[in-house]
Amino acid sequence: MKIITLTNLTKIYNSKTIIHSVSHTFHQGQSIAFMGHNGCGKSTLLKLVAGIVAPSSGEVVYNRPLLFHYVPEKFLPLPMTGRTYLTRMGELDGLKKGETVRRIEKLGNDFFLSELLDISMKSLSKGTLQKISVIQAFLKKPDVLLLDEPLSGQDTASQKVFISKVNALCAQGVTVLMSCHEQRLVEAVSEQVYTIKDGHLILYQPKREKLYTLILEHSPLPSMPPYSIKEGMTKYGNGYRLLVNEDNKDRILLELLQNDWTLKGMYDEEIK
Repeated sequence: MKIITLTNLTKIYNSKTIIHSVSHTFHQGQSIAFMGHNGCGKSTLLKLVAGIVAPSSGEVVYNRPLLFHYVPEKFLPLPMTGRTYLTRMGELDGLKKGETVRRIEKLGNDFFLSELLDISMKSLSKGTLQKISVIQAFLKKPDVLLLDEPLSGQDTASQKVFISKVNALCAQGVTVLMSCHEQRLVEAVSEQVYTIKDGHLILYQPKREKLYTLILEHSPLPSMPPYSIKEGMTKYGNGYRLLVNEDNKDRILLELLQNDWTLKGMYDEEIK
């Protein structure tokens, strides 16, 4: 089901066109990621979709009133505790007080945050503040979840919880739009990946790199390889193992052979 339609959407900042005539339709339950370099327009597009900023031209049309929840890249601390902030956000979402309390406790436990909820947000780390921002977005199921670099500063355990909850929301029909740099997160939650190039929305084609593992042995008194190569070696039985990419494989191998190293084996690794 179509829920958001962008038509010739354009955004200009200081005479620079960030988003240029983008037309696209988002459907209920989709999970879409936007990747690309900083400043390419990913965050701007999320804000345009949510109505946080107004377009310079074009329009964003919703097929019905939508509840948006937004996790910004930088969540600035407020002069209150995390629990107070989350309680107020639950009220704004229309949750009953008892339900808000239960949800805060549950999500606080899920994200290993319970002991920090009653500390002033001004005293919390960036990663902890990001968790509070994420919990706010999960208090009530939205129609659209907007995530701007949501794993910034989060530990591995919290990242796993986050991925699980985002996938559960998608299964319940929530549309997820995410700006992200982490390929692992994108692969875990996103059906489609786009980037923004010269203001245009295009399918993202990541560079795929073929890797090889070299199994090496050296003579009793070898000439040591350059520091950069030596650092990449790991002990492997009586020899060493070295991971190289396709572009530099031949050069590195020739240099090692010229310095009395022996190639005992070579095999392909997964494409990344």
